[in-house]
Amino acid sequence: MSEQTAQSNGTSPVSSISRRGLLRAAGAGAAALGAGGLLQACSSGIKGASTSSTKAITIGWIHPLTGDLAGFGAADNWVISKIKQTTPYKNGFKIGGKTYPVTIKSYDSQSSVTRAGDLARTAILSDKVDLLFASSTPETVNAVASQAETLGTPLVCSNIPWEAWYINLGGNPAKPTLKPKYVVMYFLGAEHLAKCFIPMWDRIHAQLHTDRVVAAAFPNDSDGNAFRAVFPPIVSAAGYTFDMSSPYPDGTTNYSSMISAFKADNADFFTNVPLPPDFATMWKQSIQQGFRPKLATVAKVLLFPTDAYAMGSEVYNVATDTWWVPTLPWKSSFTGEDCQTMANEYEAAGNGQWNANISNYSLFEVGHAALTSVSDPHDKNEVANAIHQVNIQALAGPLDFASGGPAPGVAITPPAGVQWQRGTKYPLEMQVVDNTLLREAKITADLLPTNT
Repeated sequence: MSEQTAQSNGTSPVSSISRRGLLRAAGAGAAALGAGGLLQACSSGIKGASTSSTKAITIGWIHPLTGDLAGFGAADNWVISKIKQTTPYKNGFKIGGKTYPVTIKSYDSQSSVTRAGDLARTAILSDKVDLLFASSTPETVNAVASQAETLGTPLVCSNIPWEAWYINLGGNPAKPTLKPKYVVMYFLGAEHLAKCFIPMWDRIHAQLHTDRVVAAAFPNDSDGNAFRAVFPPIVSAAGYTFDMSSPYPDGTTNYSSMISAFKADNADFFTNVPLPPDFATMWKQSIQQGFRPKLATVAKVLLFPTDAYAMGSEVYNVATDTWWVPTLPWKSSFTGEDCQTMANEYEAAGNGQWNANISNYSLFEVGHAALTSVSDPHDKNEVANAIHQVNIQALAGPLDFASGGPAPGVAITPPAGVQWQRGTKYPLEMQVVDNTLLREAKITADLLPTNT
Protein backbone atom coordinates (compact mmCIF):
# COMPACT_ATOMS: atom_id res chain seq x y z
CA MET A 1 0.00 0.00 0.00
CA SER A 2 1.62 3.22 -1.12
CA GLU A 3 1.91 6.33 1.03
CA GLN A 4 0.43 9.48 -0.50
CA THR A 5 -0.09 13.14 0.31
CA ALA A 6 -3.57 14.66 0.01
CA GLN A 7 -4.61 18.28 -0.42
CA SER A 8 -7.73 20.09 0.76
CA ASN A 9 -7.33 22.71 -1.96
CA GLY A 10 -5.12 23.21 -4.94
CA THR A 11 -2.07 24.34 -2.99
CA SER A 12 -2.11 23.46 0.71
CA PRO A 13 -0.78 19.96 1.40
CA VAL A 14 -1.74 17.83 4.37
CA SER A 15 1.19 16.02 5.94
CA SER A 16 1.42 12.32 5.17
CA ILE A 17 0.80 9.77 7.91
CA SER A 18 1.86 6.21 8.44
CA ARG A 19 -0.14 3.29 7.16
CA ARG A 20 -0.64 1.98 10.69
CA GLY A 21 -1.75 5.39 11.95
CA LEU A 22 -4.23 5.80 9.14
CA LEU A 23 -5.79 2.42 9.70
CA ARG A 24 -6.06 3.08 13.41
CA ALA A 25 -7.74 6.44 12.76
CA ALA A 26 -10.11 4.99 10.22
CA GLY A 27 -11.06 2.17 12.56
CA ALA A 28 -11.89 4.62 15.33
CA GLY A 29 -13.98 6.70 12.95
CA ALA A 30 -12.54 9.89 14.38
CA ALA A 31 -9.85 11.30 12.12
CA ALA A 32 -9.80 14.75 10.60
CA LEU A 33 -6.18 15.13 9.64
CA GLY A 34 -4.22 18.33 9.06
CA ALA A 35 -5.46 21.87 8.91
CA GLY A 36 -7.70 21.16 5.95
CA GLY A 37 -9.51 18.22 7.55
CA LEU A 38 -8.93 16.00 4.50
CA LEU A 39 -8.26 12.32 5.05
CA GLN A 40 -6.39 10.44 2.34
CA ALA A 41 -7.00 6.72 2.39
CA CYS A 42 -4.17 4.61 1.05
CA SER A 43 -4.28 3.06 -2.38
CA SER A 44 -4.81 -0.67 -2.52
CA GLY A 45 -1.87 -2.84 -3.56
CA ILE A 46 -2.39 -5.86 -5.80
CA LYS A 47 -1.07 -9.19 -4.70
CA GLY A 48 0.79 -11.06 -7.41
CA ALA A 49 0.32 -8.40 -10.07
CA SER A 50 2.24 -5.39 -11.29
CA THR A 51 0.67 -1.99 -10.60
CA SER A 52 2.76 -0.29 -13.30
CA SER A 53 0.66 -1.60 -16.18
CA THR A 54 -2.56 0.10 -15.16
CA LYS A 55 -3.25 3.56 -13.76
CA ALA A 56 -4.95 3.42 -10.35
CA ILE A 57 -8.65 4.17 -10.11
CA THR A 58 -9.19 7.15 -7.82
CA ILE A 59 -12.47 7.44 -5.90
CA GLY A 60 -13.24 10.56 -3.86
CA TRP A 61 -15.80 10.83 -1.05
CA ILE A 62 -17.03 14.24 0.13
CA HIS A 63 -18.91 14.06 3.42
CA PRO A 64 -19.35 15.96 6.72
CA LEU A 65 -16.92 14.57 9.28
CA THR A 66 -16.92 17.71 11.44
CA GLY A 67 -19.28 20.65 12.07
CA ASP A 68 -23.03 20.79 12.66
CA LEU A 69 -23.70 17.75 10.46
CA ALA A 70 -20.90 15.56 11.86
CA GLY A 71 -23.43 13.04 13.16
CA PHE A 72 -24.12 12.09 9.54
CA GLY A 73 -20.46 11.21 9.04
CA ALA A 74 -19.86 9.45 12.35
CA ALA A 75 -19.75 5.98 10.77
CA ASP A 76 -17.91 6.95 7.60
CA ASN A 77 -14.29 6.35 8.61
CA TRP A 78 -15.29 2.94 9.94
CA VAL A 79 -17.00 2.24 6.62
CA ILE A 80 -13.78 3.10 4.79
CA SER A 81 -11.84 0.73 7.02
CA LYS A 82 -14.31 -2.07 6.25
CA ILE A 83 -14.25 -1.38 2.52
CA LYS A 84 -10.46 -1.48 2.41
CA GLN A 85 -10.61 -5.02 3.80
CA THR A 86 -12.83 -6.31 0.98
CA THR A 87 -11.19 -8.28 -1.82
CA PRO A 88 -11.94 -5.84 -4.69
CA TYR A 89 -10.70 -2.76 -2.87
CA LYS A 90 -7.74 -4.57 -1.32
CA ASN A 91 -6.52 -6.42 -4.41
CA GLY A 92 -7.80 -4.17 -7.18
CA PHE A 93 -10.71 -4.08 -9.63
CA LYS A 94 -10.62 -6.63 -12.45
CA ILE A 95 -11.71 -4.93 -15.66
CA GLY A 96 -11.25 -6.23 -19.18
CA GLY A 97 -8.49 -8.63 -18.26
CA LYS A 98 -6.56 -6.02 -16.29
CA THR A 99 -6.33 -5.36 -12.55
CA TYR A 100 -6.56 -1.74 -11.42
CA PRO A 101 -5.39 -0.67 -7.95
CA VAL A 102 -7.85 1.59 -6.16
CA THR A 103 -7.19 4.79 -4.21
CA ILE A 104 -9.86 6.20 -1.89
CA LYS A 105 -9.71 9.89 -0.97
CA SER A 106 -11.92 11.20 1.83
CA TYR A 107 -12.72 14.92 1.96
CA ASP A 108 -14.30 16.55 5.02
CA SER A 109 -16.85 19.19 4.00
CA GLN A 110 -16.86 20.47 7.60
CA SER A 111 -20.65 20.84 7.14
CA SER A 112 -20.06 23.83 4.84
CA VAL A 113 -21.93 24.25 1.56
CA THR A 114 -19.17 26.41 0.11
CA ARG A 115 -16.42 24.05 1.18
CA ALA A 116 -18.28 21.04 -0.27
CA GLY A 117 -18.38 22.70 -3.68
CA ASP A 118 -14.73 23.76 -3.45
CA LEU A 119 -13.69 20.23 -2.50
CA ALA A 120 -15.57 18.83 -5.49
CA ARG A 121 -13.59 21.11 -7.78
CA THR A 122 -10.35 20.08 -6.07
CA ALA A 123 -11.19 16.40 -6.37
CA ILE A 124 -12.12 16.72 -10.04
CA LEU A 125 -9.59 19.24 -11.34
CA SER A 126 -6.55 18.67 -9.10
CA ASP A 127 -6.86 15.12 -7.78
CA LYS A 128 -8.29 13.78 -11.06
CA VAL A 129 -10.80 11.42 -9.45
CA ASP A 130 -12.45 8.90 -11.72
CA LEU A 131 -15.58 8.67 -9.56
CA LEU A 132 -17.00 10.81 -6.76
CA PHE A 133 -19.26 10.01 -3.82
CA ALA A 134 -21.18 12.61 -1.81
CA SER A 135 -23.32 11.92 1.23
CA SER A 136 -25.49 13.46 3.88
CA THR A 137 -27.95 16.32 3.43
CA PRO A 138 -28.32 19.00 0.73
CA GLU A 139 -25.73 21.11 2.55
CA THR A 140 -23.08 18.70 1.31
CA VAL A 141 -24.54 16.79 -1.59
CA ASN A 142 -26.11 19.52 -3.70
CA ALA A 143 -22.96 21.59 -4.08
CA VAL A 144 -20.99 18.49 -5.08
CA ALA A 145 -23.68 17.36 -7.51
CA SER A 146 -23.71 20.75 -9.23
CA GLN A 147 -19.94 20.65 -9.73
CA ALA A 148 -19.95 17.04 -10.91
CA GLU A 149 -22.66 17.67 -13.48
CA THR A 150 -20.95 20.85 -14.70
CA LEU A 151 -17.43 19.41 -14.82
CA GLY A 152 -18.44 16.05 -16.25
CA THR A 153 -17.50 13.65 -13.46
CA PRO A 154 -19.61 10.64 -12.41
CA LEU A 155 -21.03 10.96 -8.90
CA VAL A 156 -23.03 8.64 -6.65
CA CYS A 157 -24.97 10.38 -3.85
CA SER A 158 -26.69 9.15 -0.71
CA ASN A 159 -28.52 10.52 2.27
CA ILE A 160 -30.45 13.39 0.73
CA PRO A 161 -34.21 13.53 0.00
CA TRP A 162 -34.49 12.94 -3.71
CA GLU A 163 -36.70 15.99 -4.33
CA ALA A 164 -34.12 18.41 -2.89
CA TRP A 165 -31.40 16.70 -4.96
CA TYR A 166 -33.47 16.78 -8.15
CA ILE A 167 -34.59 20.39 -7.82
CA ASN A 168 -30.97 21.45 -7.33
CA LEU A 169 -30.05 19.87 -10.67
CA GLY A 170 -32.85 21.75 -12.42
CA GLY A 171 -35.51 19.04 -12.36
CA ASN A 172 -39.16 19.27 -11.35
CA PRO A 173 -40.25 16.45 -9.00
CA ALA A 174 -43.84 16.86 -10.18
CA LYS A 175 -42.75 16.30 -13.81
CA PRO A 176 -39.50 14.38 -13.54
CA THR A 177 -38.32 14.40 -17.15
CA LEU A 178 -34.78 15.71 -16.59
CA LYS A 179 -32.13 12.98 -16.60
CA PRO A 180 -28.84 14.03 -15.01
CA LYS A 181 -25.95 12.83 -17.15
CA TYR A 182 -23.29 12.27 -14.49
CA VAL A 183 -25.16 11.97 -11.19
CA VAL A 184 -27.28 9.30 -9.46
CA MET A 185 -28.50 8.90 -5.89
CA TYR A 186 -30.10 6.45 -3.47
CA PHE A 187 -32.20 7.43 -0.46
CA LEU A 188 -35.79 8.26 0.37
CA GLY A 189 -37.95 11.25 -0.47
CA ALA A 190 -39.95 13.83 1.45
CA GLU A 191 -43.12 11.97 0.48
CA HIS A 192 -41.79 8.80 2.09
CA LEU A 193 -41.25 10.68 5.34
CA ALA A 194 -44.82 11.98 5.29
CA LYS A 195 -46.08 8.44 4.67
CA CYS A 196 -43.79 7.14 7.41
CA PHE A 197 -45.02 9.65 10.00
CA ILE A 198 -48.76 9.45 9.27
CA PRO A 199 -49.22 5.84 10.50
CA MET A 200 -47.58 6.86 13.78
CA TRP A 201 -49.88 9.88 14.10
CA ASP A 202 -52.86 7.61 13.40
CA ARG A 203 -51.94 5.27 16.24
CA ILE A 204 -51.48 8.09 18.75
CA HIS A 205 -54.74 9.68 17.58
CA ALA A 206 -56.58 6.40 18.12
CA GLN A 207 -55.07 6.13 21.59
CA LEU A 208 -55.43 9.75 22.81
CA HIS A 209 -58.27 11.15 20.61
CA THR A 210 -56.36 14.16 19.30
CA ASP A 211 -57.56 17.15 17.26
CA ARG A 212 -55.55 15.87 14.27
CA VAL A 213 -53.62 19.14 13.94
CA VAL A 214 -49.97 18.89 12.87
CA ALA A 215 -47.55 21.74 13.59
CA ALA A 216 -44.82 21.95 10.96
CA ALA A 217 -41.64 24.01 11.20
CA PHE A 218 -39.79 23.97 7.87
CA PRO A 219 -36.73 26.19 7.35
CA ASN A 220 -35.91 28.31 4.33
CA ASP A 221 -33.41 25.89 2.82
CA SER A 222 -33.34 23.04 0.29
CA ASP A 223 -34.93 20.47 2.59
CA GLY A 224 -37.49 22.92 3.95
CA ASN A 225 -38.53 24.02 0.46
CA ALA A 226 -39.01 20.42 -0.64
CA PHE A 227 -41.03 19.54 2.47
CA ARG A 228 -43.28 22.61 2.08
CA ALA A 229 -44.16 21.46 -1.42
CA VAL A 230 -44.60 17.75 -0.66
CA PHE A 231 -46.06 17.41 2.84
CA PRO A 232 -49.32 19.48 2.79
CA PRO A 233 -51.31 17.51 0.17
CA ILE A 234 -50.28 14.12 1.58
CA VAL A 235 -51.08 15.14 5.15
CA SER A 236 -54.40 16.75 4.19
CA ALA A 237 -55.44 13.63 2.27
CA ALA A 238 -54.82 11.62 5.44
CA GLY A 239 -57.30 13.77 7.36
CA TYR A 240 -54.96 16.09 9.25
CA THR A 241 -54.87 19.88 9.42
CA PHE A 242 -51.37 21.08 8.56
CA ASP A 243 -50.30 24.14 10.57
CA MET A 244 -47.15 25.23 8.75
CA SER A 245 -44.93 28.02 10.06
CA SER A 246 -43.43 30.67 7.83
CA PRO A 247 -40.03 29.69 6.41
CA TYR A 248 -37.34 30.58 8.93
CA PRO A 249 -33.61 31.02 8.31
CA ASP A 250 -31.18 28.34 9.40
CA GLY A 251 -29.51 29.40 12.62
CA THR A 252 -32.61 31.03 14.14
CA THR A 253 -32.28 31.29 17.93
CA ASN A 254 -35.76 32.45 19.02
CA TYR A 255 -38.82 30.38 18.08
CA SER A 256 -41.27 31.96 20.56
CA SER A 257 -43.75 33.34 18.02
CA MET A 258 -43.84 30.04 16.13
CA ILE A 259 -44.38 28.07 19.33
CA SER A 260 -47.15 30.43 20.45
CA ALA A 261 -48.99 29.90 17.15
CA PHE A 262 -48.71 26.12 17.47
CA LYS A 263 -50.08 26.24 21.01
CA ALA A 264 -52.97 28.50 19.97
CA ASP A 265 -53.95 26.03 17.25
CA ASN A 266 -53.95 23.12 19.73
CA ALA A 267 -51.49 21.16 17.61
CA ASP A 268 -51.16 17.62 18.97
CA PHE A 269 -48.45 16.60 16.50
CA PHE A 270 -45.19 18.21 15.48
CA THR A 271 -42.88 17.70 12.52
CA ASN A 272 -39.88 19.51 11.10
CA VAL A 273 -36.69 19.17 9.04
CA PRO A 274 -34.07 21.47 10.68
CA LEU A 275 -30.34 21.48 11.17
CA PRO A 276 -29.52 19.56 14.39
CA PRO A 277 -28.47 22.62 16.46
CA ASP A 278 -31.64 24.46 15.43
CA PHE A 279 -33.85 21.61 16.56
CA ALA A 280 -32.11 21.46 19.94
CA THR A 281 -32.90 25.15 20.46
CA MET A 282 -36.44 24.89 19.12
CA TRP A 283 -37.33 21.83 21.18
CA LYS A 284 -35.89 23.24 24.40
CA GLN A 285 -37.91 26.44 23.95
CA SER A 286 -41.04 24.39 23.17
CA ILE A 287 -40.69 22.53 26.46
CA GLN A 288 -40.03 25.74 28.38
CA GLN A 289 -43.06 27.45 26.84
CA GLY A 290 -45.44 24.53 27.37
CA PHE A 291 -45.81 23.25 23.83
CA ARG A 292 -45.89 19.52 24.41
CA PRO A 293 -47.25 17.70 21.34
CA LYS A 294 -48.63 14.21 21.82
CA LEU A 295 -46.13 12.96 19.26
CA ALA A 296 -43.13 14.67 17.71
CA THR A 297 -41.95 13.17 14.41
CA VAL A 298 -38.81 14.90 13.19
CA ALA A 299 -36.71 14.55 10.05
CA LYS A 300 -32.98 15.22 9.48
CA VAL A 301 -32.32 15.36 13.23
CA LEU A 302 -32.01 12.68 15.92
CA LEU A 303 -31.07 10.18 13.24
CA PHE A 304 -27.90 9.15 15.03
CA PRO A 305 -26.92 8.41 18.64
CA THR A 306 -24.55 11.38 18.98
CA ASP A 307 -27.30 13.92 18.27
CA ALA A 308 -29.81 12.13 20.49
CA TYR A 309 -27.46 11.90 23.47
CA ALA A 310 -26.64 15.59 23.18
CA MET A 311 -30.25 16.38 24.12
CA GLY A 312 -30.45 14.09 27.14
CA SER A 313 -33.85 13.28 28.61
CA GLU A 314 -35.56 15.88 26.39
CA VAL A 315 -35.36 13.41 23.52
CA TYR A 316 -37.33 10.61 25.20
CA ASN A 317 -40.11 9.33 22.93
CA VAL A 318 -39.37 11.71 20.06
CA ALA A 319 -39.90 9.78 16.82
CA THR A 320 -38.03 10.02 13.55
CA ASP A 321 -37.21 7.83 10.55
CA THR A 322 -34.40 5.52 9.58
CA TRP A 323 -33.47 3.86 6.30
CA TRP A 324 -31.24 1.18 7.82
CA VAL A 325 -31.48 -0.97 10.95
CA PRO A 326 -29.64 -4.11 12.06
CA THR A 327 -32.71 -6.32 11.61
CA LEU A 328 -32.87 -5.79 7.84
CA PRO A 329 -31.94 -8.86 5.77
CA TRP A 330 -29.62 -7.00 3.38
CA LYS A 331 -26.04 -8.23 2.92
CA SER A 332 -22.71 -6.91 1.66
CA SER A 333 -22.22 -7.82 -1.98
CA PHE A 334 -18.50 -8.17 -1.20
CA THR A 335 -18.42 -10.33 1.92
CA GLY A 336 -21.95 -11.61 2.54
CA GLU A 337 -22.01 -9.99 5.99
CA ASP A 338 -25.56 -9.00 6.97
CA CYS A 339 -26.77 -5.81 8.64
CA GLN A 340 -26.72 -7.27 12.15
CA THR A 341 -23.13 -8.44 11.71
CA MET A 342 -22.10 -4.99 10.53
CA ALA A 343 -23.84 -3.32 13.47
CA ASN A 344 -22.19 -5.71 15.92
CA GLU A 345 -18.75 -5.09 14.42
CA TYR A 346 -19.29 -1.32 14.53
CA GLU A 347 -20.14 -1.45 18.23
CA ALA A 348 -17.34 -3.92 19.01
CA ALA A 349 -14.85 -1.51 17.44
CA GLY A 350 -15.68 1.00 20.18
CA ASN A 351 -17.90 3.33 18.15
CA GLY A 352 -20.91 3.19 20.48
CA GLN A 353 -24.36 2.30 19.21
CA TRP A 354 -24.94 1.25 15.62
CA ASN A 355 -25.44 4.07 13.15
CA ALA A 356 -27.79 4.07 10.16
CA ASN A 357 -25.08 5.51 7.95
CA ILE A 358 -23.24 2.23 8.05
CA SER A 359 -25.38 1.99 4.90
CA ASN A 360 -22.95 4.41 3.21
CA TYR A 361 -20.98 1.20 2.63
CA SER A 362 -23.19 0.82 -0.43
CA LEU A 363 -21.65 3.83 -2.14
CA PHE A 364 -18.64 1.59 -2.66
CA GLU A 365 -20.80 -1.30 -3.82
CA VAL A 366 -22.39 0.89 -6.48
CA GLY A 367 -18.98 2.25 -7.46
CA HIS A 368 -17.53 -1.23 -7.87
CA ALA A 369 -20.52 -2.45 -9.89
CA ALA A 370 -20.27 0.50 -12.28
CA LEU A 371 -16.50 0.57 -12.70
CA THR A 372 -16.18 -3.15 -13.33
CA SER A 373 -18.85 -3.01 -16.06
CA VAL A 374 -16.93 -0.62 -18.33
CA SER A 375 -14.02 -1.11 -20.70
CA ASP A 376 -12.07 1.91 -19.40
CA PRO A 377 -12.62 3.05 -15.78
CA HIS A 378 -10.89 6.36 -16.59
CA ASP A 379 -13.46 7.23 -19.27
CA LYS A 380 -15.83 9.46 -17.33
CA ASN A 381 -18.62 9.34 -19.89
CA GLU A 382 -18.53 5.56 -19.93
CA VAL A 383 -18.56 5.41 -16.12
CA ALA A 384 -21.39 7.96 -15.97
CA ASN A 385 -23.48 5.78 -18.27
CA ALA A 386 -22.61 2.75 -16.15
CA ILE A 387 -23.77 4.20 -12.81
CA HIS A 388 -27.19 4.81 -14.36
CA GLN A 389 -27.42 1.10 -15.19
CA VAL A 390 -26.47 -0.31 -11.77
CA ASN A 391 -29.00 -2.74 -10.32
CA ILE A 392 -27.65 -4.63 -7.30
CA GLN A 393 -28.56 -6.12 -3.94
CA ALA A 394 -26.42 -4.23 -1.44
CA LEU A 395 -26.01 -3.57 2.27
CA ALA A 396 -28.38 -0.58 1.89
CA GLY A 397 -30.94 -2.85 0.21
CA PRO A 398 -32.00 -3.24 -3.43
CA LEU A 399 -30.45 -0.41 -5.47
CA ASP A 400 -31.86 -0.09 -8.97
CA PHE A 401 -30.86 3.06 -10.85
CA ALA A 402 -31.95 1.66 -14.21
CA SER A 403 -35.69 1.46 -13.51
CA GLY A 404 -36.27 5.21 -13.52
CA GLY A 405 -37.46 5.37 -9.89
CA PRO A 406 -39.54 8.43 -9.08
CA ALA A 407 -37.07 10.32 -11.32
CA PRO A 408 -34.15 9.35 -13.57
CA GLY A 409 -31.06 8.38 -11.58
CA VAL A 410 -32.96 7.82 -8.31
CA ALA A 411 -33.13 4.57 -6.33
CA ILE A 412 -35.40 4.64 -3.27
CA THR A 413 -34.49 3.12 0.09
CA PRO A 414 -37.73 3.55 2.10
CA PRO A 415 -37.77 4.42 5.81
CA ALA A 416 -39.08 2.78 8.95
CA GLY A 417 -40.60 4.74 11.82
CA VAL A 418 -38.37 4.76 14.89
CA GLN A 419 -38.45 6.33 18.34
CA TRP A 420 -35.80 7.18 20.93
CA GLN A 421 -36.77 5.36 24.12
CA ARG A 422 -35.14 4.59 27.45
CA GLY A 423 -32.85 1.68 26.80
CA THR A 424 -31.47 -1.38 28.52
CA LYS A 425 -28.06 -1.82 26.91
CA TYR A 426 -27.68 1.94 26.36
CA PRO A 427 -29.43 4.82 28.18
CA LEU A 428 -31.12 5.76 24.90
CA GLU A 429 -32.01 3.29 22.17
CA MET A 430 -33.57 3.71 18.74
CA GLN A 431 -36.54 1.34 18.55
CA VAL A 432 -38.40 0.41 15.38
CA VAL A 433 -42.05 1.22 16.09
CA ASP A 434 -43.54 1.24 12.57
CA ASN A 435 -42.61 -0.67 9.40
CA THR A 436 -45.43 0.40 7.09
CA LEU A 437 -42.98 1.37 4.32
CA LEU A 438 -40.17 -1.04 5.18
CA ARG A 439 -41.73 -4.38 6.05
CA GLU A 440 -38.34 -6.08 6.31
CA ALA A 441 -37.53 -4.02 9.43
CA LYS A 442 -38.48 -5.92 12.57
CA ILE A 443 -40.68 -4.06 15.10
CA THR A 444 -38.67 -3.83 18.32
CA ALA A 445 -40.95 -1.76 20.63
CA ASP A 446 -44.40 -0.22 20.97
CA LEU A 447 -44.91 3.38 19.89
CA LEU A 448 -45.21 5.67 22.93
CA PRO A 449 -46.65 9.21 23.11
CA THR A 450 -43.98 11.89 23.31
CA ASN A 451 -46.20 13.66 25.83
CA THR A 452 -49.54 12.61 27.35
